[in-house]
Amino acid sequence: MTRRPVFDFIERLEDLKTVDETWLAFLNFAAQFGFTHGGLADMPAPYERIEDTTLCLSWPEEWRDRYFTQNYITDDPANLHMFQTNLPYTWEEMLSFPYYNKYQHRIVHEASEFGLTTGLIVPLPCLSSGPALVTIAGGDVELSPSDRIELHMAAMYAHARVRLLSGRKRRLVQAPKLSPRERECLQWAAIGKTDWEISEILSISEKTANAHIGRVKQKYGVATRMQAVVHGLRAGAIRFDAAA
Repeated sequence: MTRRPVFDFIERLEDLKTVDETWLAFLNFAAQFGFTHGGLADMPAPYERIEDTTLCLSWPEEWRDRYFTQNYITDDPANLHMFQTNLPYTWEEMLSFPYYNKYQHRIVHEASEFGLTTGLIVPLPCLSSGPALVTIAGGDVELSPSDRIELHMAAMYAHARVRLLSGRKRRLVQAPKLSPRERECLQWAAIGKTDWEISEILSISEKTANAHIGRVKQKYGVATRMQAVVHGLRAGAIRFDAAA
């Protein structure tokens, strides 16, 4: 029986002493499948910035600066889709999901300006440090089922090794509590309902529905309802599929 290359990679990780060495080893492993760039990050809690929770990153500099400056993480389907599955998913698979709007699609398509036309996201639910992800991207890449398995395993072990070597202990921010009505309104907002539609569903006025969403945004310290939805999903206050 042929030994999978990922097992050799995992064994080599134990001999690496720095975060940089570990991340470079992972990038070299991913390059065998056609991926040229990647990142490893904790998903930011309310009041955190993605640039402060990113542990490793090898994106084109201009794309990195645009992504951070525009705070794309809030609306990036790569982040949002983590609430749909714990398994790796490609950009094509996540964009086929019906809830993502034109702006969210555009974020992904903008990456192609920098040669990043396909990608794979490996979600990493972590009880001690909160959700994280490993993302890899490149040109036109096609993955077999066995390729996915190897990349999934490599990403999990690389993440564990990076976290160990970094010595980073993340302080998780306690999510603000929402009232039952705030959760209901946010749940419907998560699947794209307008204030008027929410008011009809819940038999309240449109003004009241808007006020509930406004209070949620205030509690989470965000400017848009999509940002509020992301934090609500991450905190477990709502689920994408609960109102579907």
